[in-house]
Amino acid sequence: MKILFARVGFMKFYHGPKPGDEKPIGGGSYNTEEIGHEAYNFLNINGTLYGYFQPHMKPPYEINLGRISQGCTDGKIDNVLVIWFATNPIDRGQVVIGWYNNATVFRSFQSPNALPLRENYNYNIKAKKEDCVLLPISKRKFPVGHDIEGTKEGNPGQANAFYVLDERGQEKDFRNPNNAWIKKLIEYAENYGGPRISSREDEVQEDMLTAEHSSGGQGFQSDVEIRLMIESHAMTTCKKYYSDKGYEVEDVSANRSYDFIIKKNGQSRFVEVKGTQTAGDTIVLTKNEVELSRELGGKMVLFIVHSIVMNKKTVKKGSGVVSIIDPWQVSDDRLTPISFTYRLS
Repeated sequence: MKILFARVGFMKFYHGPKPGDEKPIGGGSYNTEEIGHEAYNFLNINGTLYGYFQPHMKPPYEINLGRISQGCTDGKIDNVLVIWFATNPIDRGQVVIGWYNNATVFRSFQSPNALPLRENYNYNIKAKKEDCVLLPISKRKFPVGHDIEGTKEGNPGQANAFYVLDERGQEKDFRNPNNAWIKKLIEYAENYGGPRISSREDEVQEDMLTAEHSSGGQGFQSDVEIRLMIESHAMTTCKKYYSDKGYEVEDVSANRSYDFIIKKNGQSRFVEVKGTQTAGDTIVLTKNEVELSRELGGKMVLFIVHSIVMNKKTVKKGSGVVSIIDPWQVSDDRLTPISFTYRLS
């Protein structure tokens, strides 16, 4: 299988600069003053996505196709799985943000050939829209690299391109603990069954979930950072709560629509976790979460951590009040529609 890992800056939608999603966070010094060209990586242009990343820091900025397909000397390769990853704005770890299946990867940057929707920026990867997955912010958790202390071997380095083949064109040994994560990540992308951002409705939901943690107009980065910190705090609180009660707790939030599977006495339950700075009288649910509650009904648990307090850009230790609905099955009379999308044609 032909694989390429490509590092970019962190954005919500990669549809170009928009209010609340002005430019990539991180992704190199260029993004500090300018707008990285990866800002358009998930913009649908007539059914095609045009992706950009800068493979290396020095010219020529070429992708080593011989490390995607052994001995390749052509100018492009088809049918490549391109896994996009970025630095998490909170813990600075590398996480998967999405992928292109069946992509065409070009050795060199391609002229845009009149693509004004993406500001005529260059690209070096393209794929059909239906073959691409952009993860919601809350699902960007799958780590890129190993967590073995004392060695960096096997992890992505400073270059933004990471290859499955070594310098000789041979596949890296996945039995080596330093490389074992690569196979797991590929399997994750191939078998992912969780939510994705694929429609305008999905974008509206993401905007609403981020706006719930608004920092008062300080910009996209602050709002996203606060959202991630609150969600992480709620997840940690939930895991400790059930572990302390003797449950086996499995975090499945990276690839499922819910967050935890808890097991005790041969019984399994599915837990959806919500964190909020409000008093917890109302919460925002996505369409997927509502449908999941209706489907799983008596096996679902809603675990809410409300009244979370922020100290500048950190969560106040020990803050938050736990509220649990068990079992949780959505009641229609408690649902309030607060937004609609309307097709104009």
